Amino acid sequence: MLSDKGVYRSSQALGPAYEHPEQLSDDSIERLFAPACQTEQRTRDLQRFLAAFDNKHTLAIEAKLKTLQAPTLIVWGYDDVYFDVKWSHWLAENIPGTRRRVELQGARISSQRNAGRSFNKELRAHWQMARKDSQQVAQ
Repeated sequence: MLSDKGVYRSSQALGPAYEHPEQLSDDSIERLFAPACQTEQRTRDLQRFLAAFDNKHTLAIEAKLKTLQAPTLIVWGYDDVYFDVKWSHWLAENIPGTRRRVELQGARISSQRNAGRSFNKELRAHWQMARKDSQQVAQ
């Protein structure tokens, strides 16, 4: 994928993670992917990480999630091809600290890259509210 960036953008690789994979520059792919391929061990670690994607890990900690009081923002790419939006509802229902659940229309797993302004707006608002709340508690 590093020698042929078109492979990275293709539907056989990570293209489906982006709303517009054709707009992803070669330089961006290099910066995102090159560190994971610097050594054979890193490449194996990346392969293991990708192969491990499974909601069973989240389900295994469901009991702990149900006690999580940390201020939580759930931002989901509505058009994500890897993680159905139903899981954002599940998280919101199971994490008591959830303050807001947002669906970014047209966004996918890489929403922070593709829908950056919307994502950043939500994240900043969340941080500001959490900071305000922590200041009130400190008083």
